[in-house]
Amino acid sequence: MHARVQPSVVALLLAALAIGSAGGCNIVGPAYYFIHGPEKTPAAFTLDKKRSTVVFVDDQNSILPRRSLRMEIASAATQLIQTEKLVDDMIDSRGAIMAATRDRDSEPMSVVAVGRAVKADVVIYVVVDGFTLTPGGVAYMPSARVRVKVVDAVNDTRLWPQAEIEGGAPLNINMHEKPGYRPTSPSQIVQAENELANEVGVAVAELFFEHEAKRPNRK
Repeated sequence: MHARVQPSVVALLLAALAIGSAGGCNIVGPAYYFIHGPEKTPAAFTLDKKRSTVVFVDDQNSILPRRSLRMEIASAATQLIQTEKLVDDMIDSRGAIMAATRDRDSEPMSVVAVGRAVKADVVIYVVVDGFTLTPGGVAYMPSARVRVKVVDAVNDTRLWPQAEIEGGAPLNINMHEKPGYRPTSPSQIVQAENELANEVGVAVAELFFEHEAKRPNRK
């Protein structure tokens, strides 16, 4: 038995095709979007749902203007991973940051050691390489650069990306410019930094599930 297509659906499809033809553009675009929805970006790596996981944000070069932003990034990533139900047991990132901080007076603690300190099987390791609200010091256009690795803390092996990408998978976050706006007061700057940190965390989590390719506040 063939499924019956509702007349309203047919009408909308015909309208989309007519609009595309009238404008002389590719008529596949609007019809495809109507049927399939927004363009999707596939997961770069699939986390093991049954293995306890922690997000650890590292800022050894003091790129972030405030230490608390490490937790903002980690929390945003952790929360979205939990929301998407990618992992059953997500460990609080504060423990990982505290463990690494205690060890900074001597040699930096390894990623594997950080994971083991909080009893995590897997560590999502995020290294901050860039974080600014005004690239070039002029326009307000927040951006950040991080590198991401997924490490097996139990077996001391890298899970993702492949070893050839030694420093980790690069991830650039560029938010839309706001012409004529620039945070000036301390409270405005803190809010803007928190918003960028949250966006970084979301982008990190999105590496692990299929998601819409476009976000409203990110390029």
